[in-house]
Amino acid sequence: MSKPFLMIEEQVGLLTSRGLIVDSETDRLLMREGYYSTINGYKDPFLDAQLSRSSGDDRYAKGASFSNIYELFSFDRQLRELTFHYLIRAEATIRTAVSHSFSQAHRSSEDYLLQQNYCTVDEFAAYGMDAGKYASEVSLLTALLGKCARKSKAEFIVHYRDVYDAVPLWVLCNDLTFGNLEHFFNLMKPQEKKDVAKMIALSTRELNAPNPGFLEVNDMRTHLEVLVKFRNICAHDERLYCAKVGGRKDVNYLKMTWMLEHYLTHSEFMEYLKDLLGLISTGVNDASIGHVLSGLGYREFNAQLQKRLR
Repeated sequence: MSKPFLMIEEQVGLLTSRGLIVDSETDRLLMREGYYSTINGYKDPFLDAQLSRSSGDDRYAKGASFSNIYELFSFDRQLRELTFHYLIRAEATIRTAVSHSFSQAHRSSEDYLLQQNYCTVDEFAAYGMDAGKYASEVSLLTALLGKCARKSKAEFIVHYRDVYDAVPLWVLCNDLTFGNLEHFFNLMKPQEKKDVAKMIALSTRELNAPNPGFLEVNDMRTHLEVLVKFRNICAHDERLYCAKVGGRKDVNYLKMTWMLEHYLTHSEFMEYLKDLLGLISTGVNDASIGHVLSGLGYREFNAQLQKRLR
């Protein structure tokens, strides 16, 4: 059964009927942010699970208010904005390393269109990927790259297409998504994957600063999957604070933070942790949402951040 459209005052009335305390700002904020994004995205920690089950509809816990929900919504928005800022820096580092390492090994402008320039099916399987999907993965990637080179309307690609009659990977890669880069990396030859990992480690190293060391290729595969998904959560304005990604849905925001260290310089990562500490310290000590964040491990995470920044 489809749900009927509700006017703002009807939305407020619905929330009130379900036991949520509203105030003079509720209608304005719903008008600005939208019911679905605000309520449906962040209501769960404030519901009375038993009452909701017995009634067959949402029922809020005693004392729960719209301002509580909006505090969590606002915290998550700030977390997304902060995280996205650093994830796109990491994405740029990965993009450069992937295109440079492949282009160094394959010097012709359109070598990325040839299957023989990617890993073999056995190497693909040894990397932990499904051998049965190898042929389709290579075909999908080369078709995507070819289409981008031929039809992209990005000004820099049109220029290379018109002037040089070919678009090299180190130009083309700037029109690829982070997910496309992950796909490309997974199909690179083993030595080229190692070259990518080495280049990332070297390019993020700073003089007289600690560094997390060289990346293992298999670790990088996991990292890329996680970073791509968290980047997309941020870019598409989805719920971040409680997100879990990865093949087993076992990587949360806290785990992702430490993965990100490998793809930022030391000073960038410390800047990120400092910004993150300020936001999370405020969140875990907020009367409205502190219990929600603490239940997800953010209080302990806050202590880890403080220790790391000493």
